[in-house]
Amino acid sequence: MSFEIRRGDLPALALGAAILGTGGGGNSYYGQLVARQVLGEKSSVRVIDVTEMDPGSFAISSAVIGAPLVCLEKPPSLRALQLGYDSVAGVLERSVGGFVAAEIGGLQCMFPLMLAAQTGKPLLDGDSIGRAFPELQMCTFMIYGTTPGLPMALSYENGMLLEATAHRGPAPRPRPPANEPAGIEVERRLRRICSDNGGLIYMTTTFDHESLMRTLIRGTIGLALTLGRAVETARGTRSDPVTAIVAAGQGKRFVGGKIVDVERQFRAGHDWGTVRLEGVDADKGRVAGIAFKNEYLILNLDNEVVLTVPDLITMVETETGTPVTTEILRPGLRVSVIGLPCSPLMKTPQALKAVGPKAFGYDLPYTAL
Repeated sequence: MSFEIRRGDLPALALGAAILGTGGGGNSYYGQLVARQVLGEKSSVRVIDVTEMDPGSFAISSAVIGAPLVCLEKPPSLRALQLGYDSVAGVLERSVGGFVAAEIGGLQCMFPLMLAAQTGKPLLDGDSIGRAFPELQMCTFMIYGTTPGLPMALSYENGMLLEATAHRGPAPRPRPPANEPAGIEVERRLRRICSDNGGLIYMTTTFDHESLMRTLIRGTIGLALTLGRAVETARGTRSDPVTAIVAAGQGKRFVGGKIVDVERQFRAGHDWGTVRLEGVDADKGRVAGIAFKNEYLILNLDNEVVLTVPDLITMVETETGTPVTTEILRPGLRVSVIGLPCSPLMKTPQALKAVGPKAFGYDLPYTAL
């Protein structure tokens, strides 16, 4: 069922997207500020299910590639976004039926929303991750495969890096190296381009209806709005925002505590580290550690692994429900750790090869919510 997003909905969308961002995905607040410039006070963006999209049309996705720390230094570039879209749309042989988010977590969901607002075309209610992940192959588009050869462009704040070309028709899909997930070579090539061009680039890609019907994680735009509105309501009624998030996302509260230590290092274009917490109030005496690579990956509570990727580990300020991203972690902050379920599309053996604990170098089984 379709619904509308208006300018007044942007704070809730940004808040919910940050919760689903699991500590990464870029700062959705900055994205919201830019989106407000595009979405007029009386205009709206129509959000539709993929089944409502014209089967003969294409959907366009625009996403940023870069570490969250770099995204803090460089606000979203409308110029780069527009250049990528113009390049792809200019060579499409069929109409653009809508826009789709590459990932719902954090900043990324704002880019297709901005393009939808500028063009008057709808936004699909879904994405390819259901959260945020640090690498391109960690999405359902790569895991399950989409129609190859469709137009793609790369842009950055200073112009185009790769112009789109017309659809070349089916092409052989490159085989990934042994024991590595599909798409890993694409990730490595694009990460090198990103590193060579200021650490932040924009990728614009094209998907046909058949591919989206198979691979899209549906309903995530609506879920982000639901989570954000739940927190806003809790703040307005002075009730517990953590309880509101757990109820809205069908999740679980694991621990409330104080951050006592943060270890991090920036390597290979990603922010790696561990954050340690000590329980407070009802959780006094408990200890927790969360490993992260841009996003939170592994939750260890009282020396036991209790939750891992691909399920969502999200951290919020206990009093306000404000999501705590990995780039702003600091000792003394009072937080609550929440688990949310991932999409069934992320739980298959094929998907776990790309997004389970072993994909991040942890010799651990998937521990589900």
